[in-house]
Amino acid sequence: MEQHDPIKVYDARWETDEFSPDEITRFIESVYIYGRKLGVDTVTVTRDARLGAGEVIEKVVNIGTNAGFTVFLCTDPVSTPLSYYFSLETSVHYPNTMGLTITASHNPKEYIGLKVTVPTVQAIGLDSGPLGGFTKIREIYYSNENLTFIHGSSPDKKGKLFILNPVEKYINFSMEKAGVKPGSLSGINVVLNSFNGSAGPELYKAYESAGINVYPLMLIPDGNFPAGAPNPISRDKMDSAVFKAGELKGSVAIGTDGDGDRVVFGDYRGTLNAGFASLPVLKALIKLPELPGGQTRVIYDPKVSPLALLKWKEIDIIPYLFRNGHSQIKDYMHKIGAMAAVEESGHFYHTLSLDNLTMYGENSIVTTLLFLKALKDNPSIMDSLWELQNSVFTTGEFNFKFKNDSIRDRALKDITDSLSRGKNVETASYTKDGIDLQGTVISSGLNSS
Repeated sequence: MEQHDPIKVYDARWETDEFSPDEITRFIESVYIYGRKLGVDTVTVTRDARLGAGEVIEKVVNIGTNAGFTVFLCTDPVSTPLSYYFSLETSVHYPNTMGLTITASHNPKEYIGLKVTVPTVQAIGLDSGPLGGFTKIREIYYSNENLTFIHGSSPDKKGKLFILNPVEKYINFSMEKAGVKPGSLSGINVVLNSFNGSAGPELYKAYESAGINVYPLMLIPDGNFPAGAPNPISRDKMDSAVFKAGELKGSVAIGTDGDGDRVVFGDYRGTLNAGFASLPVLKALIKLPELPGGQTRVIYDPKVSPLALLKWKEIDIIPYLFRNGHSQIKDYMHKIGAMAAVEESGHFYHTLSLDNLTMYGENSIVTTLLFLKALKDNPSIMDSLWELQNSVFTTGEFNFKFKNDSIRDRALKDITDSLSRGKNVETASYTKDGIDLQGTVISSGLNSS
């Protein structure tokens, strides 16, 4: 019998009517119990524009303060990358900080969820993070272990709530990390489609400060997501931005998902695959005076084009293959000292430091400003990227919802078996150094050396 809980591979996510209020309360309590086991005493709480975020954020704040945690809350819809910065900044003064981000990322409007980081801004997932991350939270959820609340008349024993808005600090921090000064990117035109997600206003302000001419589409955060699921990677989603870029000659089209941690780049010709789009980002990154991590190791997932990897090597990037998985990739960045990582799903990861603390994660302002900075230095870079992309055939994501995980797994096995029957087909489920990809790479006629 399948367990009925909201925990997924990378985060917790559920449809708003899928669980009862008591079940959601139990899940949040389990997260706090897990935090206590790690010595957490402070929590940052943020939300995106999701319609279901209000109810969840009330529970998160009330349960946290009643249990004695110090809670720093941003009530306005913000991006997930901003939530990571918020936790990093808070950790400078409160080192035992856990970050709770209420979001369902690129999923349809009916969904809500929770992303969790633990000290210091370490993203957790299933079997990823201290004590097993979400695996431990799931164990607690089904156990009899209860969260201790502070009762009695003494308010000093209860947790304290502070309401802050770190948007301006986040924008300034991100511009500094990208090496972009106010007004330095004047003359660049950007069509920005944020799909009514929470990252739009943050990106708009950063671009405006950098001197960029911004033409926004679906800028206002709206949890109804009028254009459908806010996923710019899905086929045809960026059509309106691409069309607008065609009207505005020389414009770049940039799209972000519902919580702003996915990014897609393009122009009047369409959208680029992440592996190719990462080339300008990496070129600009290695030119920074202080190279993040001090070297040029960059992690990539199995879906990144081999042609893109060859171009990485030409600019002295050292590619490291690793499995898909946001928290797992971030952990591996820390393990090998990588300066960045790229997933074909549109996730770009950076090594970011504040004072004496370092985190590994997405920052869409940094990613896009580095891309635009490279474009400022070389206006013909889009032509070069399209020449590369047009030399291979690729597709975007095909999104489909399976009834349950068992059916999904059977469908995946059938597809893998079918594709593996061809002539000269090679399959790989592990990297060369023995890392389980938790998936299968199928290729034919490709020289893997």
